[in-house]
Amino acid sequence: MDDYNCMVYNWMYSTTDAPLTDEDRRERGIGNGPDFVDQKTFRSKQNRSNDYGIDREVQRTESYTGIDGINQQDRALQESMGRIVDRSKEHLGPGDKAIGQTRRMLRQAVKTVEAGGDPDGTGTSYYEIRAGEEVLARDADWHQIMAPDITKEKILQTV
Repeated sequence: MDDYNCMVYNWMYSTTDAPLTDEDRRERGIGNGPDFVDQKTFRSKQNRSNDYGIDREVQRTESYTGIDGINQQDRALQESMGRIVDRSKEHLGPGDKAIGQTRRMLRQAVKTVEAGGDPDGTGTSYYEIRAGEEVLARDADWHQIMAPDITKEKILQTV
């Protein structure tokens, strides 16, 4: 929203004609539905003042964070950094290559938009791609194996 505030939107959808269920709309696993966010102020119910609802027993036995909902976990990490982080004091190492690459891509996207263009990744060619998950042998050709599961044709066959 600005340099000090952000807002998260999650879009829920179905790949079939069936409407979303009440359970889907509650977004329990995501941590951004009415159980987690005040529907009048859009402020997180679990926040710094109540330690983001950390459940230490859950943290010991079930999840690394002990915080319910992925958006809740994201909020806790983002807010714990403080309002603005001075990146000039940051020391990235070899394990942080993805951070550097992401920042370069974002800078390029800004320059492209400033020049009146559309940034990479905003074209319609991505609309038909779907996520897929599979455990494969190390030497498997994942493109060949996974392509049928992540294309529109496969989704239409299963509907």
